[in-house]
Amino acid sequence: MPEYRVSFAGLSVAIQYGNVEALDFLKFLFHDIHCPIAGDYEAMLKISEGDNSGQYTLTNDQEVLARGPLGVRFAAILFDSVIFNLLNRNSLGVAFHAGAVAYQEKVILLPGQSGSGKSTMSAWLTAHGFSYLTDELIFLPDSGPGMVIPFTRPVCIKSGSVAVIEKLIQQRDRFSMLADQEGIIVAHQSLNLDYFSNITSFPSLILFPVYQFFAPLRIERITGAQACTLLMECDVNGRNLVDHGFRQIADLARSIPAYRVVYESFAGFENALVQLFADLDWN
Repeated sequence: MPEYRVSFAGLSVAIQYGNVEALDFLKFLFHDIHCPIAGDYEAMLKISEGDNSGQYTLTNDQEVLARGPLGVRFAAILFDSVIFNLLNRNSLGVAFHAGAVAYQEKVILLPGQSGSGKSTMSAWLTAHGFSYLTDELIFLPDSGPGMVIPFTRPVCIKSGSVAVIEKLIQQRDRFSMLADQEGIIVAHQSLNLDYFSNITSFPSLILFPVYQFFAPLRIERITGAQACTLLMECDVNGRNLVDHGFRQIADLARSIPAYRVVYESFAGFENALVQLFADLDWN
Protein backbone atom coordinates (compact mmCIF):
# COMPACT_ATOMS: atom_id res chain seq x y z
CA MET A 1 0.00 0.00 0.00
CA PRO A 2 1.19 3.57 -0.63
CA GLU A 3 2.06 5.67 2.41
CA TYR A 4 1.72 9.28 3.49
CA ARG A 5 4.38 10.80 5.77
CA VAL A 6 3.71 13.30 8.55
CA SER A 7 6.74 15.08 10.02
CA PHE A 8 7.00 17.17 13.17
CA ALA A 9 9.89 18.23 15.42
CA GLY A 10 12.39 16.10 13.52
CA LEU A 11 10.41 12.83 13.63
CA SER A 12 7.83 11.28 11.33
CA VAL A 13 4.91 8.86 11.24
CA ALA A 14 3.97 6.83 8.16
CA ILE A 15 0.31 6.25 7.29
CA GLN A 16 -0.65 3.63 4.72
CA TYR A 17 -3.84 4.24 2.74
CA GLY A 18 -5.81 2.16 0.28
CA ASN A 19 -7.74 4.55 -1.96
CA VAL A 20 -8.09 8.11 -3.20
CA GLU A 21 -10.71 9.04 -0.59
CA ALA A 22 -8.33 8.12 2.22
CA LEU A 23 -5.50 10.05 0.54
CA ASP A 24 -7.68 13.16 0.20
CA PHE A 25 -8.59 12.80 3.88
CA LEU A 26 -4.90 12.69 4.84
CA LYS A 27 -4.06 15.66 2.62
CA PHE A 28 -6.78 17.72 4.26
CA LEU A 29 -5.64 16.86 7.79
CA PHE A 30 -1.85 16.95 7.37
CA HIS A 31 -1.09 19.06 4.30
CA ASP A 32 1.05 21.59 6.20
CA ILE A 33 3.25 18.97 7.89
CA HIS A 34 3.44 16.44 5.07
CA CYS A 35 6.95 15.17 4.40
CA PRO A 36 7.38 13.31 1.09
CA ILE A 37 10.89 12.06 1.92
CA ALA A 38 11.08 8.40 2.92
CA GLY A 39 13.26 7.20 5.77
CA ASP A 40 12.95 6.17 9.39
CA TYR A 41 9.62 6.63 11.14
CA GLU A 42 8.31 6.29 14.68
CA ALA A 43 5.22 4.25 13.77
CA MET A 44 3.27 2.89 10.85
CA LEU A 45 -0.50 3.41 10.83
CA LYS A 46 -2.91 2.04 8.26
CA ILE A 47 -6.27 3.27 6.96
CA SER A 48 -8.22 0.64 5.06
CA GLU A 49 -11.76 0.47 3.69
CA GLY A 50 -13.95 -2.57 4.14
CA ASP A 51 -15.69 -3.86 0.99
CA ASN A 52 -16.07 -0.38 -0.59
CA SER A 53 -18.61 0.44 2.12
CA GLY A 54 -17.40 3.90 3.11
CA GLN A 55 -16.51 2.45 6.52
CA TYR A 56 -12.81 2.59 7.35
CA THR A 57 -10.50 1.05 9.91
CA LEU A 58 -7.47 2.69 11.50
CA THR A 59 -4.88 0.26 12.82
CA ASN A 60 -1.32 0.17 14.05
CA ASP A 61 0.80 -2.96 14.20
CA GLN A 62 -0.97 -4.13 17.35
CA GLU A 63 -4.64 -3.13 17.42
CA VAL A 64 -7.63 -1.45 15.82
CA LEU A 65 -7.75 2.21 16.86
CA ALA A 66 -10.91 3.38 15.08
CA ARG A 67 -13.73 2.21 12.83
CA GLY A 68 -16.23 4.31 10.91
CA PRO A 69 -16.54 6.92 8.18
CA LEU A 70 -13.79 9.43 7.51
CA GLY A 71 -15.37 12.09 9.69
CA VAL A 72 -14.54 14.24 12.70
CA ARG A 73 -14.35 11.38 15.20
CA PHE A 74 -12.07 9.31 12.94
CA ALA A 75 -9.87 12.37 12.39
CA ALA A 76 -9.64 13.05 16.14
CA ILE A 77 -8.44 9.51 16.84
CA LEU A 78 -5.96 9.71 13.96
CA PHE A 79 -4.61 13.04 15.24
CA ASP A 80 -4.20 11.59 18.75
CA SER A 81 -2.37 8.53 17.44
CA VAL A 82 -0.04 10.54 15.20
CA ILE A 83 0.80 13.01 17.98
CA PHE A 84 1.36 10.23 20.51
CA ASN A 85 3.82 8.46 18.23
CA LEU A 86 5.63 11.67 17.30
CA LEU A 87 6.17 12.56 20.96
CA ASN A 88 6.35 9.16 22.65
CA ARG A 89 10.16 9.06 22.60
CA ASN A 90 10.94 12.65 21.69
CA SER A 91 13.48 14.14 24.11
CA LEU A 92 14.78 16.88 21.80
CA GLY A 93 12.77 19.67 23.43
CA VAL A 94 9.50 20.50 25.18
CA ALA A 95 6.06 20.01 23.62
CA PHE A 96 2.98 21.85 24.87
CA HIS A 97 -0.74 21.53 24.37
CA ALA A 98 -1.12 25.03 22.95
CA GLY A 99 -2.58 27.01 20.14
CA ALA A 100 -0.34 29.60 18.50
CA VAL A 101 -0.82 32.55 16.17
CA ALA A 102 1.45 35.30 14.88
CA TYR A 103 0.80 39.03 15.02
CA GLN A 104 3.22 41.44 13.33
CA GLU A 105 5.71 38.55 13.25
CA LYS A 106 5.35 38.08 17.02
CA VAL A 107 4.32 34.62 18.22
CA ILE A 108 1.49 34.38 20.74
CA LEU A 109 1.04 31.08 22.59
CA LEU A 110 -2.40 29.92 23.76
CA PRO A 111 -1.69 27.00 26.12
CA GLY A 112 -4.52 24.97 27.62
CA GLN A 113 -5.97 21.55 28.22
CA SER A 114 -8.91 20.17 26.24
CA GLY A 115 -11.99 22.27 26.90
CA SER A 116 -10.09 25.44 27.81
CA GLY A 117 -11.12 27.13 24.55
CA LYS A 118 -7.70 27.29 22.87
CA SER A 119 -8.98 26.03 19.51
CA THR A 120 -11.92 28.43 19.51
CA MET A 121 -9.68 31.34 20.44
CA SER A 122 -7.09 30.33 17.83
CA ALA A 123 -9.85 30.29 15.20
CA TRP A 124 -11.25 33.65 16.27
CA LEU A 125 -7.82 35.31 16.21
CA THR A 126 -7.05 33.77 12.82
CA ALA A 127 -10.30 35.12 11.39
CA HIS A 128 -9.44 38.57 12.77
CA GLY A 129 -6.13 39.05 11.01
CA PHE A 130 -3.68 36.91 12.94
CA SER A 131 -1.55 34.36 11.12
CA TYR A 132 -2.46 30.81 12.08
CA LEU A 133 0.17 28.39 13.36
CA THR A 134 -1.70 25.68 15.28
CA ASP A 135 -4.65 25.06 17.58
CA GLU A 136 -3.17 22.02 19.32
CA LEU A 137 0.57 21.57 19.78
CA ILE A 138 3.85 23.48 19.71
CA PHE A 139 7.42 22.31 20.21
CA LEU A 140 10.37 24.27 21.58
CA PRO A 141 13.57 22.43 20.57
CA ASP A 142 16.69 22.41 22.72
CA SER A 143 18.86 22.67 19.62
CA GLY A 144 17.36 25.94 18.43
CA PRO A 145 16.62 28.25 21.36
CA GLY A 146 13.94 30.73 20.39
CA MET A 147 12.39 28.55 17.71
CA VAL A 148 8.72 27.60 17.71
CA ILE A 149 7.69 24.51 15.76
CA PRO A 150 3.88 24.36 15.34
CA PHE A 151 1.88 21.23 14.61
CA THR A 152 -0.07 22.98 11.88
CA ARG A 153 -3.38 21.27 11.17
CA PRO A 154 -6.92 22.35 10.34
CA VAL A 155 -8.80 23.96 13.23
CA CYS A 156 -10.72 21.36 15.25
CA ILE A 157 -13.84 22.69 16.95
CA LYS A 158 -16.07 20.77 19.35
CA SER A 159 -19.83 20.79 18.80
CA GLY A 160 -20.52 23.43 21.45
CA SER A 161 -18.51 26.10 19.62
CA VAL A 162 -19.51 25.26 16.04
CA ALA A 163 -22.02 28.12 15.70
CA VAL A 164 -19.39 30.69 16.70
CA ILE A 165 -16.81 29.41 14.24
CA GLU A 166 -19.17 28.90 11.29
CA LYS A 167 -19.82 32.65 11.29
CA LEU A 168 -16.08 33.26 10.81
CA ILE A 169 -15.53 31.03 7.79
CA GLN A 170 -14.62 33.23 4.83
CA GLN A 171 -13.63 30.78 2.08
CA ARG A 172 -16.34 28.09 1.94
CA ASP A 173 -15.94 27.33 -1.77
CA ARG A 174 -12.18 27.04 -1.94
CA PHE A 175 -11.27 24.88 1.00
CA SER A 176 -12.66 21.77 2.63
CA MET A 177 -14.47 21.28 5.90
CA LEU A 178 -15.52 18.18 7.81
CA ALA A 179 -18.67 18.45 9.90
CA ASP A 180 -20.79 16.00 11.87
CA GLN A 181 -22.39 15.68 15.30
CA GLU A 182 -18.93 15.64 16.92
CA GLY A 183 -18.00 19.12 15.67
CA ILE A 184 -16.19 20.62 12.69
CA ILE A 185 -12.70 20.55 11.26
CA VAL A 186 -12.05 23.54 9.05
CA ALA A 187 -8.99 24.45 6.98
CA HIS A 188 -7.24 27.40 8.58
CA GLN A 189 -7.12 29.07 5.14
CA SER A 190 -10.92 29.24 5.29
CA LEU A 191 -10.53 31.64 8.20
CA ASN A 192 -7.56 33.63 6.93
CA LEU A 193 -5.25 33.10 3.97
CA ASP A 194 -2.33 34.62 5.91
CA TYR A 195 -0.05 31.84 7.11
CA PHE A 196 3.65 31.89 8.00
CA SER A 197 5.14 28.50 7.13
CA ASN A 198 8.52 29.26 8.74
CA ILE A 199 8.33 30.90 12.13
CA THR A 200 11.69 31.43 13.79
CA SER A 201 10.95 34.09 16.40
CA PHE A 202 10.80 33.36 20.13
CA PRO A 203 7.29 33.60 21.65
CA SER A 204 6.46 37.17 22.65
CA LEU A 205 3.27 36.65 24.67
CA ILE A 206 1.35 33.89 26.45
CA LEU A 207 -2.44 34.02 26.73
CA PHE A 208 -4.02 31.23 28.79
CA PRO A 209 -7.64 30.80 27.60
CA VAL A 210 -10.20 29.98 30.30
CA TYR A 211 -13.68 29.37 28.91
CA GLN A 212 -16.41 29.86 31.55
CA PHE A 213 -20.18 30.02 31.18
CA PHE A 214 -21.63 33.48 31.88
CA ALA A 215 -18.19 34.91 32.71
CA PRO A 216 -17.53 38.53 31.76
CA LEU A 217 -14.45 39.02 29.62
CA ARG A 218 -11.35 39.80 31.63
CA ILE A 219 -7.63 39.71 30.82
CA GLU A 220 -5.47 39.35 33.93
CA ARG A 221 -1.67 39.61 34.14
CA ILE A 222 -0.15 36.64 35.95
CA THR A 223 3.30 36.17 37.45
CA GLY A 224 6.11 34.16 35.94
CA ALA A 225 5.68 31.55 38.68
CA GLN A 226 1.97 31.19 37.88
CA ALA A 227 2.74 30.94 34.15
CA CYS A 228 5.37 28.28 34.83
CA THR A 229 2.87 26.19 36.81
CA LEU A 230 0.23 26.45 34.08
CA LEU A 231 2.77 25.60 31.37
CA MET A 232 3.89 22.52 33.31
CA GLU A 233 0.27 21.34 33.21
CA CYS A 234 0.40 21.58 29.39
CA ASP A 235 3.74 19.78 29.02
CA VAL A 236 3.04 16.60 27.01
CA ASN A 237 6.47 14.97 26.78
CA GLY A 238 7.96 15.81 30.16
CA ARG A 239 8.39 12.13 31.02
CA ASN A 240 11.10 11.94 28.34
CA LEU A 241 13.16 14.79 29.79
CA VAL A 242 15.58 14.68 32.70
CA ASP A 243 13.96 17.64 34.44
CA HIS A 244 10.50 17.17 32.86
CA GLY A 245 11.21 20.27 30.79
CA PHE A 246 11.22 22.52 33.85
CA ARG A 247 14.34 24.49 32.86
CA GLN A 248 13.00 25.45 29.45
CA ILE A 249 9.53 26.12 30.80
CA ALA A 250 10.84 28.31 33.61
CA ASP A 251 13.01 30.28 31.17
CA LEU A 252 10.00 30.84 28.91
CA ALA A 253 7.73 31.89 31.78
CA ARG A 254 10.31 34.36 33.12
CA SER A 255 11.15 35.92 29.78
CA ILE A 256 7.78 36.98 28.33
CA PRO A 257 4.53 38.45 29.69
CA ALA A 258 1.65 36.08 30.43
CA TYR A 259 -2.08 36.72 30.90
CA ARG A 260 -5.14 34.69 31.79
CA VAL A 261 -8.07 35.37 29.42
CA VAL A 262 -11.43 34.45 30.96
CA TYR A 263 -14.31 34.56 28.51
CA GLU A 264 -17.76 33.25 27.64
CA SER A 265 -17.99 35.03 24.29
CA PHE A 266 -15.75 37.24 22.18
CA ALA A 267 -17.79 40.39 22.71
CA GLY A 268 -15.32 43.17 23.45
CA PHE A 269 -12.30 40.93 22.87
CA GLU A 270 -10.97 42.92 19.93
CA ASN A 271 -10.93 46.16 21.90
CA ALA A 272 -9.36 44.41 24.87
CA LEU A 273 -6.55 43.12 22.65
CA VAL A 274 -5.96 46.58 21.19
CA GLN A 275 -5.53 47.91 24.73
CA LEU A 276 -3.28 45.01 25.70
CA PHE A 277 -1.04 45.49 22.69
CA ALA A 278 -0.86 49.22 23.42
CA ASP A 279 0.24 48.42 26.98
CA LEU A 280 2.90 46.10 25.56
CA ASP A 281 3.95 48.82 23.08
CA TRP A 282 3.20 46.57 20.10
CA ASN A 283 1.48 49.24 18.01
